[in-house]
Amino acid sequence: MAEQNNLLDSETSPYLRQHKDNPVWWHPWGDAAFERARAEDKPVFLSIGYSTCYWCHVMEHDSFEHEEVARVLNENFISIKVDREELPDVDQIYMDVVIGIHGHGGWPMSVFLTPDRQPFWGGTFFYRANFINILQAMSEAWKTDREKVTRSSAELTRYLEARKPKLAEAPIDVNVLGIALHQLFKRYDREFGGFGQAPKFPPTQSLAFLLRAHAVRPNAAALEAFTTTLSAMARGGFFDQLGGGFHRYSVDAEWKIPHFEKMLYDNALLAPIYLDGYRVTGNDLYRTVADRTLDYIVREMSAPEGGFFSAEDAGEVDREGEYYSWTQEEVMATLPPAMAQWFCAVYSVTLEGNFEHGRSALVIPSDEAWRESESPEIREARKLLLKARAQRPRPHRDEKILTGWNGLAITALCRGHQVLGREDLLEAAVKAATFVERALVIDGRLQRRYCAGQAGIPALLEDYAYLIEGYRALFESTGDASWIERAAALQREQDKYLWSGERRAYVSSAAPGLIVQVTEWVDGAAPSPNGVSLSNLLVLSEVTGDPAFAYRAQLLEQGLPNEVASIPMVYMATLNAVLLRMAGAAACSVVVPTPGESPPPEVRELWTRFLPFVTVVWGRSGVKGAKMLESRAALGDKATLYVCRHAACQEPTVDVELAERLCSATSITFGE
Repeated sequence: MAEQNNLLDSETSPYLRQHKDNPVWWHPWGDAAFERARAEDKPVFLSIGYSTCYWCHVMEHDSFEHEEVARVLNENFISIKVDREELPDVDQIYMDVVIGIHGHGGWPMSVFLTPDRQPFWGGTFFYRANFINILQAMSEAWKTDREKVTRSSAELTRYLEARKPKLAEAPIDVNVLGIALHQLFKRYDREFGGFGQAPKFPPTQSLAFLLRAHAVRPNAAALEAFTTTLSAMARGGFFDQLGGGFHRYSVDAEWKIPHFEKMLYDNALLAPIYLDGYRVTGNDLYRTVADRTLDYIVREMSAPEGGFFSAEDAGEVDREGEYYSWTQEEVMATLPPAMAQWFCAVYSVTLEGNFEHGRSALVIPSDEAWRESESPEIREARKLLLKARAQRPRPHRDEKILTGWNGLAITALCRGHQVLGREDLLEAAVKAATFVERALVIDGRLQRRYCAGQAGIPALLEDYAYLIEGYRALFESTGDASWIERAAALQREQDKYLWSGERRAYVSSAAPGLIVQVTEWVDGAAPSPNGVSLSNLLVLSEVTGDPAFAYRAQLLEQGLPNEVASIPMVYMATLNAVLLRMAGAAACSVVVPTPGESPPPEVRELWTRFLPFVTVVWGRSGVKGAKMLESRAALGDKATLYVCRHAACQEPTVDVELAERLCSATSITFGE
């Protein structure tokens, strides 16, 4: 018989290591656990979560640390722990099961499987007494009514197979874009911004779509929905008013009280949205929030060796938000009396509090109060309170480095460099990308995770898609063609391992042992990897001149599910890519007359404009890897701009304003 103990001690995942001392005999995901279940004729209890998940901590303390729970699990089940951030492909399959059973999902996730990995029941969080009852019922069913278990398993497996996307009967047209706008406006909260009711998650892809729709054709309603949402998120407790960066989501409709967890991907996705908002509106609130969010990423999430850590949790069980919230007494004890009184007024800190136990999440109630918050006195107050906050017990930080999330961070830092002119952000982006190349490529193949000095897990679709996007941004920022060459090579690697000719799309994972293959088109907390891949292919085709990328983009768009036509608002990353195709992915080549490491003023000027369908390429004539520079020459001693779309180029010009007009030209119109 296999050894009877907890087998997580040698794992590197911070989440799995949090459970290594539980009395439960946990196994990591893998063949060994299922072989043991088969040999001992036991069902599998699969528990999925992540290290910064508050309710995962609660269930651990309430159930998995207790001998009475461990006894039931150890005697009757083979128990497996999965870090959903390391294995999102596994998580997605069984989350679909839980949603199919209950209509909703969440973490921690609890699923019961046969030794052949087939699910027969599942749920999310359970308190101990209920959990023990469920365990006993599942064990009893396995022992005495195996036929019922088999029927349930077969039904859920059929459900998973039926979720395979059905291909669209016709390509997306402008009518679908109009439907998407209509659906967004129908769900839009005109008072507080965002879409739908509480809890509210940051709608990054919807906001990107609204701004692109406005760029195609001025649309006051789209711009109003965009700006109202950005302002509300920025002034609420959803944004960390002291330390910068955004929390995971808002528990209320007003963006006041967050779930205090912080994720690298949320911040990496939100910073470029705020930069775009600043470029379109000139609103300094958006510039400041983007600046402070990027500061947070670099200051708090940087790994010494390069790359960025994954997340910070909300605090210990029963102490969620204590690190970030304040009582009026604490503010008064930290600041001089007059400053404290003013700070409390600006940030809505009251004696009663707006959170728990008389504590307040810092909230700026109005634009006028935000302007006050930028005064020298309130800035100094923030510094003093941040210093005091640093003395509190710090929430746990998950220090694994995920390739895809680092790709998102690289893109955000490059955009920050372009719009804000900060060289330190570009340095951080280059350092992260260099780390990925050095530490996360094994035997020529990209890996997903680096933790405790070890890289592993072959890259998933999101790793390729997000990292390719990051390398594209690095090429634009540095003028170094090696980054676009690496992006092209990664795209070919993605094609090799993850393309499905049957589905005309990329599958999420090539990992063995998955009971179904998942094709991700719907946006989740991060954009659809297939949608991002469509954008990548369109841009790579235009910049490199390789027709294989254009051909693959055509095939991929044929793989769109038919639901896009009826519920397009859940496919926003894909619609943003379709908009790019309709507008014509353009490249503006800025050819400099003399070599240099810094972009010319013409490039910096274009970076200040919102040009969502244009890749700005710069460098000397003849640069390899970028078609747009290979055969272009400067006119005399001036930087010269070439605007090309669909392989058709306009006459070269030295006039930035003319180049911008050529970049902005589009013939798309769609209903509202």
